[in-house]
Amino acid sequence: MSVKVRAASEADLDALVQLNQVVQNLHAALYPGDFKQTGDPSAVRTFFAARLAGSKSAIEIAEADGVPVGYVWSEVQVRPETPFTLPRPRIFVHHISVAPEARRRGIAAALMRHVEHRASSAGIHEIALDTWAANLDAQHFFGSQGFATFNVGLRKKLAGGS
Repeated sequence: MSVKVRAASEADLDALVQLNQVVQNLHAALYPGDFKQTGDPSAVRTFFAARLAGSKSAIEIAEADGVPVGYVWSEVQVRPETPFTLPRPRIFVHHISVAPEARRRGIAAALMRHVEHRASSAGIHEIALDTWAANLDAQHFFGSQGFATFNVGLRKKLAGGS
């Protein structure tokens, strides 16, 4: 299997909509009170088209034998200096998705290497992301890629809230 990672284009919007459903299904299964079971394909398409048109976001597509099998959506973020913190440019990974039939073939690792290359090329020395506490597979994968916990998010749902 030959894997190629390349920048996504508008021609990839249908593939992005399809591959995003994999992420959406996982999120909805883990946290049904937070995520819609199915995204509106037109709205998802519009969402990704706006990210492709923006200057800070990047979406890369992984192809196996010429067929789109995964994507990563990331964004350059510049955290300004404050009286408490130093300025911090970073790339934040919002989504990574690999089609179920293409998993365990190095697709996600290839996508993350592409993000690392993008960061290095831009002189950015930090890549950040978050993953759901219940998504142990993602935690294991990102750990194998050299990521380590640096922040823990907590929440409390109040009665009457959805």
